[in-house]
Amino acid sequence: MIRFSIPFILLLSYAIGSKAQQAFTVFNATNSPLPENSVRCVASAPNGLKWIGTDYGLASYDGTNWTIYNTFNSSIPDNSIRSLAVDSNYIWVGTFNGGLGRFDGLNWTTYNTSNSQLPDDFVRSLSKDSTGNLWVGTIGGLGVFDGIGWTIYNQSNTPLQSINISALHHNANSTFVGTINGGMGIFTNSNWQHFTIANSNIPDNSILSITEDNVGTPWIATPANGISAYIGGIQFLTFSTLSSGIASNSTTSVRHSTLTNELWIGSSDAGIIRKSGLIFQNYHPSNSLMPDVFVQCIHVDPQGIVWAGTQIGGLVRIDPVLLTSINEPMHTSYIAVFPNPATDWIHIKNTADGPGVVSVIDMQGRVVARQAFESNSESMNIQVAELPIGNYHVVVSCFSGPTNRAIFVKSH
Repeated sequence: MIRFSIPFILLLSYAIGSKAQQAFTVFNATNSPLPENSVRCVASAPNGLKWIGTDYGLASYDGTNWTIYNTFNSSIPDNSIRSLAVDSNYIWVGTFNGGLGRFDGLNWTTYNTSNSQLPDDFVRSLSKDSTGNLWVGTIGGLGVFDGIGWTIYNQSNTPLQSINISALHHNANSTFVGTINGGMGIFTNSNWQHFTIANSNIPDNSILSITEDNVGTPWIATPANGISAYIGGIQFLTFSTLSSGIASNSTTSVRHSTLTNELWIGSSDAGIIRKSGLIFQNYHPSNSLMPDVFVQCIHVDPQGIVWAGTQIGGLVRIDPVLLTSINEPMHTSYIAVFPNPATDWIHIKNTADGPGVVSVIDMQGRVVARQAFESNSESMNIQVAELPIGNYHVVVSCFSGPTNRAIFVKSH
């Protein structure tokens, strides 16, 4: 292993005020010993040490000193790290092709398909439950390791419709299992519930991340339909760009801050998103020190500090207290829809910066009309004669600006 000592580094370029400069701290392979700028996972140890998994090695960081582990200087099973779990005794490391690694601070132990019942050597997700069992999500099924033996879950003994396990979360009573293209399972007292688009209103069959808020509501991040809360039965409450102010439907990670009861959401195209109640704030390279729009993982530590791993921009430390002083650009654009009520046509006056897309959406969230526009202050006409009587949303989404909404009534 390689140890480094480096001062806490602040990147001060293109900040929005001095407080914004302090709120964001960016670590990358140029200004720190971080082994690679593609950061896949972050976890906190009980002693406060941060563990960071990258595409080219594992790093630990104590606020001053870095230690790097790779296949050249340690017995870690693979350099491509995809998942982490930390308890009081071990660091558990899920890898792309080397199986599962266990590190006690001195020695590495490897579990793979050759020497254990691990279902596959690509370990996508890891989580410890309340009894101390380690749940291991692989692309070939789910394994539960009690320190001695394994229990394996797959399509032969569960209702899961996919064995590509992408997300795991535990509370005191249940285990939540997210899959790729197979929906979400909930395991409680040896019984399974299973939710897909076919049997519930879950918004997506792929679940990339699961967390839980202060009142015990589970939240999921999906790659195509935003975030959603499981509210019981077969019901999910979804926040997408069509139904809320969230900046992206392509969410990659969601984590909850117990200190503020806020959600922090990673996206593949809009940076990081903060949800406070029904208010969404978006931090991206155009309005903050976020170095990348693609956030691969989010971790909120016990002190409420947010750690975001990006695809090409390295690791970002965010202090939410200081973010309250950031003055994001105020958008004064608006849209006007007339006549309202409408019968045959609606005319839309748009003052936001173009180009973009205007969509007409019914109350069930279905897009019933869509039209592109090229410039701001452009008037658009959309035929609505064939639409059923009722209320509709008009959503104007600008590629380089805000999203604005209005409601109109379709009469006879």
